[in-house]
Amino acid sequence: MNRLTCGLLLAMMPLLAQAATPEEWQTWQADTPAFQSRVEQSRWLPEAETRVHADGELLYTPTQSLAWQWVTPQPRIVALDMTGQFVELTPDVPELSVVPLSETDDGLPEERQVIRLLFQLLQGNLSALRERYHLLLDGEREDWQLILLPRDRSEGALKKVAVEGGRFIESLQFVSAQDNELSLTLSDPQPPVEARGAQLLAESLTTDTIDSTDTTMQGDDSPDHSASAGPAASDD
Repeated sequence: MNRLTCGLLLAMMPLLAQAATPEEWQTWQADTPAFQSRVEQSRWLPEAETRVHADGELLYTPTQSLAWQWVTPQPRIVALDMTGQFVELTPDVPELSVVPLSETDDGLPEERQVIRLLFQLLQGNLSALRERYHLLLDGEREDWQLILLPRDRSEGALKKVAVEGGRFIESLQFVSAQDNELSLTLSDPQPPVEARGAQLLAESLTTDTIDSTDTTMQGDDSPDHSASAGPAASDD
């Protein structure tokens, strides 16, 4: 080995030493505190030249649950708890009965699959991630990117998932075999007002629905003036 080669190796050693490992990333994620943030979801279907949006709020409590409160296109709450159980709450309002984003045939994951994966990412659950993906990590604590390459290479399988973040996860992008894209963006993370997880969002959705219903019915609450205002008749 000549001096030039040795010099190059010595120069590269600090860079190699700084390369983060999935295990280090796991410790970063394990330190993620409870937080709430805005969440936006966008599906791009190039063949149909269509983009579908949804937005709302997300509440993550490390030892309890991951809960999403969608505001559009349909007010609903979807929550996943530590046992792997899903709970979905939708106001019983006929005009809100639209087709959910999960009912699509675009080669992209359904809503619950996205939620489950995000929960695993927030927890830094390497064992669960490695069961289904090859992991490629680049960056450092404050600015990193994780590429998930599905082990399932069958026709129609997902092509890749790109995750970016720093102290908090900032975005996920799913790309299907048909080049359809699903993007999830988390922004403005804040400490939660309360650490009651999905229950807090459920109460919020219920209150919003009741307020909306009361406002709609105010016009039907006018007094009935059809009854006589005179004295009641007596039986002789």
